[in-house]
Amino acid sequence: MAEWQACWAQQAGGPETWIVVLTIAVVLLVGVLAILWRHPISLLRLILRVITHTVYRIRVAGRELIPSTGPALFVCNHVSYIDWLLLLVTQRRFIRFVVWAPSKRLIALRLLMRWADVIAIDGAAESSAVEETIETASAALKRGELVCIFAEGRISRNGFLLPFHRGYEEIVRRAPVPVIPVCMDHLWGSIFSYRTGKVLWKWPLELPYHVCIAFGAPLPATASAAEVRLAIQKLSADCAVRITDARRVVHRHFVRRAARHPFRSCILDPNAPLPSLNYGKTLAAAMSLARVLRPVLADDKMVGVWLPASAGGAVTNIALALLGKTSVNLNYTASADSIHSAIRQCGVRNVLTSHRFTAKVALDTGPDATAVYLEDYRPKISRFRMALTYLKVVLLPGFVLERLLGVHRHRLDDLATIIFSSGSTGEPKGVMLSHRNIAANAESMVQAIDVTETDRVLGTLPFFHSFGYTVTLWVPLQVGASTVYYPDPRQGKEIGELCRKYEPTIVLTTPTFLRFYLRRAEPGDFDSVRMLVCGAEKLPPALAVEFKEKFGVLPLEGYGCTELSPTVAANVPDRDIDGAKQVGNKPGTIGQPLPGIAAKVVDPDTYETRPPGCEGLLLIYGANVMEGYLDKPELTEQVLRDGWYITGDMAVIDEDGFIKITGRLARFAKVGGEMVPLERIDDELQDALGTNDRVVAVTCVPDEAKGERLVVLHMPLNGTTPRFLRERLSDRGLPNLWVPAERDFYEVADLPILGSGKVNWPEVKKTALEKVRGKLARAI
Repeated sequence: MAEWQACWAQQAGGPETWIVVLTIAVVLLVGVLAILWRHPISLLRLILRVITHTVYRIRVAGRELIPSTGPALFVCNHVSYIDWLLLLVTQRRFIRFVVWAPSKRLIALRLLMRWADVIAIDGAAESSAVEETIETASAALKRGELVCIFAEGRISRNGFLLPFHRGYEEIVRRAPVPVIPVCMDHLWGSIFSYRTGKVLWKWPLELPYHVCIAFGAPLPATASAAEVRLAIQKLSADCAVRITDARRVVHRHFVRRAARHPFRSCILDPNAPLPSLNYGKTLAAAMSLARVLRPVLADDKMVGVWLPASAGGAVTNIALALLGKTSVNLNYTASADSIHSAIRQCGVRNVLTSHRFTAKVALDTGPDATAVYLEDYRPKISRFRMALTYLKVVLLPGFVLERLLGVHRHRLDDLATIIFSSGSTGEPKGVMLSHRNIAANAESMVQAIDVTETDRVLGTLPFFHSFGYTVTLWVPLQVGASTVYYPDPRQGKEIGELCRKYEPTIVLTTPTFLRFYLRRAEPGDFDSVRMLVCGAEKLPPALAVEFKEKFGVLPLEGYGCTELSPTVAANVPDRDIDGAKQVGNKPGTIGQPLPGIAAKVVDPDTYETRPPGCEGLLLIYGANVMEGYLDKPELTEQVLRDGWYITGDMAVIDEDGFIKITGRLARFAKVGGEMVPLERIDDELQDALGTNDRVVAVTCVPDEAKGERLVVLHMPLNGTTPRFLRERLSDRGLPNLWVPAERDFYEVADLPILGSGKVNWPEVKKTALEKVRGKLARAI
């Protein structure tokens, strides 16, 4: 050993060599530290590059839009405490960041910001300090530097965009430079964001964590806060479109969830043979059903489903997805002609149903399809085979199950479902929704209402309704949450008892069904509910207040369209975290666009974007926009414009980004050459009657003298007269042209309602025409 050490020392050159080596090493280390101390940004970039190639995966879009030299002002949304760090690593050029002083409370961030030479704004400081900050940023731009400002002022508390402060407008007024919108996408949910209400103290949602940073085309220095905000919102939607390529189809994601947490509660249905199914049993049931149906369905591309919101309906839809089939959930509240039309349009040859359900709701498939009763195939699924399938789910990892089922070959652009629009304002059309559409909208909903594995969703909306299909079927399965199903959303008493027993935390319904709950459910039935969202029709603020007074839960209004998979916008609870409050709910509005979705209002004739506060036609953009109408390319072209979906609704977007629907373009009457909003008259009549129940419906019929005239269908008014209602409309300042004539009030036993809870406007108009013609015939 001693000889070996002596030999090694001789080869190494003796002690003098070690002294030289150590001296050189120390000098180099000191030199490197000195350089990094003088230029700490270099060390920061090095650390960030390591992190972004291990912990984070960053996709950058629009990098070529950034000038290689010269000044520019980045205006960026603010989602987390590390937005500026991730933005820094995407650029070779140095960026001066303008940040609000409260962000400097964290000691580590304070040191990093000092190294990065940030420009701090103290919102609580005197105006002279703010003025100095603006002047510093303007001076940096004048020197040709890149400057970035987070125009929201503080980090989002709920994942939605905050109102934009106008400080950046003052900066570019003093130093007119190009304004480059920047979107930090997919950071909501990272440990550095406020999702769950905490920063740092939570587990990452995924590792590595995928982030998209998008740069938009430069805007002129004169661009308003609203224009830049819309540009960032559009970038968020663009990111949602791009990132879908990295998503799994929803049923493949469910397979992964079931394999990872097979014993977690999944489906609860008090009317099912097995009232409770965990994730493992749900997947095993779907796999077993898919196995026995495979030879029956053969090469069918589209398969009809005639089942209610139930465990059986959910498992059947999952099984069809596993088989790679496109499900067509048929509207069992529609007419036979409509059902036959849907079957014919889709080329459906088999309709999956059950004897139990058809005994209550008869099925007439017409000449083109055959009813397939699921009970007839139950004997083919032996207990042994079912147990073996369940063991596979429990024991095999998700990626193995994917390949056994073949779902790894399913593509995002494959059609997931065809949903026929309710026909509330026109003829029903087959809306083609791809797996990309469903996956994107499911992710937007998860971000918007913070659905987690601890949540339980009340599923009463039918699967032929896009809200029921996407939100009460697939959304819970993406996060490991559970769903309690009940087939009839009109049964207020039974649903109240169901909520008391199963304690759902999220309820998704419509104002029409909300009224049933008010009349028949008991106080305390909804004590477990943390969020109740209403869609499909306008939510009267008085109805929301009445519901809260009885049950202690405030209903929040949302908005969607079948063509948009369906959810577009929603109000969410206000959040106050670390002394900063973010308003999430504005009664009378439908809320803000969900993350990954952009909204704008335009002139109905020129399609020029309208500024905040101005009424216009509402357009929506995002990965949730449908593929198109089935076999109707000409109709598809009419509603899609450069990727934006034309909703047909008139709306106003305020300065904070909240949307208020003011009416439907199709629900205007042209009386004496003037456009009269029927929805406004609807609302005024309801308010004059002082009831939250829908008892009136306003429509129009042809009139030789005025072009069209207003007609009111109403349920029994309990002593109130049409003359009194006309006087109340006049007292409210409505023009005489907007006040229906007394002769045009007609009493009906019930207003026609669709299965989705919406008013059936075509049927309202048909009834009004019959009433008017009947009166005319009697007069003759």
